[in-house]
Amino acid sequence: MARRLHRIAIDARSVLDKKSGIGNYVAALLRHLVPMAEDMQFLLLRHPSAREPIIEHSRATEIRLGGETKSMRTVFRLGREHDFSRYDLYHGPADLIPLGVGCRWVVTIHDLMWFEAPALASAFLPVRVANGLWYRSNIRRAVRGAERVIAISEATRAAMGRVFPDHVNKVHVVHHGIDPAVYAAARAGPRSLLDRWLSPAERYSLIVGQGSPYKNHLGMVAAFVEATRDDPAHKLVLVRRFSRIDRAMSSLLARPDVAARVIAIPSVTDLELLTLYRHAHMFLFASHCEGFGLPALEAMSLGTPVLGSRAPAVAEIAGDAALLAEPSSHGDLVAKLRALDRDTALRQRLIRAGAARVAQFTWPAAAERTLSVYRDALAVG
Repeated sequence: MARRLHRIAIDARSVLDKKSGIGNYVAALLRHLVPMAEDMQFLLLRHPSAREPIIEHSRATEIRLGGETKSMRTVFRLGREHDFSRYDLYHGPADLIPLGVGCRWVVTIHDLMWFEAPALASAFLPVRVANGLWYRSNIRRAVRGAERVIAISEATRAAMGRVFPDHVNKVHVVHHGIDPAVYAAARAGPRSLLDRWLSPAERYSLIVGQGSPYKNHLGMVAAFVEATRDDPAHKLVLVRRFSRIDRAMSSLLARPDVAARVIAIPSVTDLELLTLYRHAHMFLFASHCEGFGLPALEAMSLGTPVLGSRAPAVAEIAGDAALLAEPSSHGDLVAKLRALDRDTALRQRLIRAGAARVAQFTWPAAAERTLSVYRDALAVG
């Protein structure tokens, strides 16, 4: 008699041609998780615009449902658009769970910034107020009703203990992985691929991330300009996605001494990003707050030394493979930037440590731990 397979529904609508952190997490996790889970079959929810399957496997079926993972449609309509009561478990990979989902669920919580530091989430007060109410109410409901919660770092688990002390016992830490076949020096393009932004002889350092205040672009740009003032040929490439209303940042970038040094780019292709990482002199990642800190590992994978921050998640993920600064201290940022810019021995030590650090974060390990959380949730009486 054939055994019954557990039926697991996973929201994968964030996996699109246009890359995102949530989409990358879900896609990489599923490609390793589905083949491992011989006692499970999977329903993968996909956005109607998704063109290619995430994984072709006999135990994975894809259906198209509208909306994106962190949208209002997820909360208010998804549970009515599909009958999840026939499933044993639903996994919401990005903080939200549909109303009326009708089965047990696991939710992945990336950070609790909207609870603990909403001013870092948005510089625009109306957005901060509206999104704060939205995320606090829906994360609270998702956590309280979950059988198990996945936190992507020990830092996030610690935040769960502060915000949801009655539920911290059901939180499991599952670190992201990094794919060495993707983030490899051999996959990067030649330096000439960057010629439309930089002349061939120009040295540059790099910042990558969305435009929210928690990324500390304001502090890092100001510190870079001061730390390298005696080397005006050293440029800073700022790949700043989703730039929101940020008057302080706009004013800084408009200063003549800053405008002459900073190259702001709203978006790049995957190949351009790998190439920017690979040829950068330094990668600056001194965030005020993070849930994990994957860009630091991406830079390390490409052999670029990293300036990180003492924010709990960044320090946890980077370990001793990055030079850490106090993100709110302009003086410390300037001093650490100068050290990383000029100290050849320090740079080489961090490059070697970075290669070793990256090897500790793998998607197979993340998939195994996630499956353990699923089985734990399914076993709850």
